Amino acid sequence: MQPKTSNEQTEYDAATVRRWVQAAQAGDQEAYGALVKMYYSRVHGLLLGMVRNAEDADDLAQQVWIKVWRKLHTFKGEADFYTWVYRIATFAGLDFIRKRNRQREVDWPQDYDGPTETMAETTSSVRSRPDEVSVTNEVWQAFETALGTLSPEHRAVLVLREVEGLAYDEIAKALRCRRGTVMSRLFYARQRMQTMMKDWR
Repeated sequence: MQPKTSNEQTEYDAATVRRWVQAAQAGDQEAYGALVKMYYSRVHGLLLGMVRNAEDADDLAQQVWIKVWRKLHTFKGEADFYTWVYRIATFAGLDFIRKRNRQREVDWPQDYDGPTETMAETTSSVRSRPDEVSVTNEVWQAFETALGTLSPEHRAVLVLREVEGLAYDEIAKALRCRRGTVMSRLFYARQRMQTMMKDWR
């Protein structure tokens, strides 16, 4: 049985994922490949939202799936498999950001695809203008700059919630922190983004 694509990925029942995981833990590389295909784009999207660079996200995604394979025997099924994978990916992203911040000032790429869903209202407000292209680029740049002012922990929570759509409890499991901590970080991150983007509202 091969994994579905696009939005159909979310329709797999827990029993199917468990069978793939158990088979992969027994050394079945085809089953592991099915898991990778099922979750790769979501993990890559998470990392891209965190590190804001396509090449870095590509490298990190590969590293994450190698690490998942090596650590697969430690997965006990106490959390959903994707939550366990997201935890590994999130900490990989956080470690990367911390190392990068120590080495140099963050320089966001100019070719980023654009803002997350939280920017929908802002971008829609400039679409009817004659200079919409330059204005929209400025909005995106402002958004990227604002996102860069967040700490890695606050950025991770914002991406997991706003981009990946994870529930508070799922984020708490992924980051190994309390639900209240998730809510607090998300509140701060949203407030910070609103403050930084006030000129574009």
